Amino acid sequence: MAEPTPSAPSPRHVAESLYAALLRSDREALVAIASPDIRIHVTEDLAYGGDYSGLPGFAALFKNTFDLIESRVEIERFFEAGSDTVVAVGRTRGTGRATGTRFDAAIVHVLTVEDGLLVGFDAFVEDRPITAAIQGTAGQD
Repeated sequence: MAEPTPSAPSPRHVAESLYAALLRSDREALVAIASPDIRIHVTEDLAYGGDYSGLPGFAALFKNTFDLIESRVEIERFFEAGSDTVVAVGRTRGTGRATGTRFDAAIVHVLTVEDGLLVGFDAFVEDRPITAAIQGTAGQD
């Protein structure tokens, strides 16, 4: 791993900026903090889960998610795990777009930052509540 340049924001700052931009739905800010070579992994059991790469992949993840759910990510805590990794722990709450079914799911995001840019985003998500909201099957176990 390369040493960050003195003017590069810290990994924690990049992580905080990511969630602030998500809350504002600020796509330009999201692209500004992402590496052109970003690597993304989302829990496969979600309808929008899987692997995405590069800025087109970053945009596709948000489009795929937005098409299926309306949600708000709420980070309860951040912690640093090494010099280039920040872990965000929280919840995502929202509704399935097609069904109007509400969900509340736990999340853990692992963000990897190099030279002030987000190069890795691994999203571990409690998939059952979101899948139920997308399918309109909440409470039908």
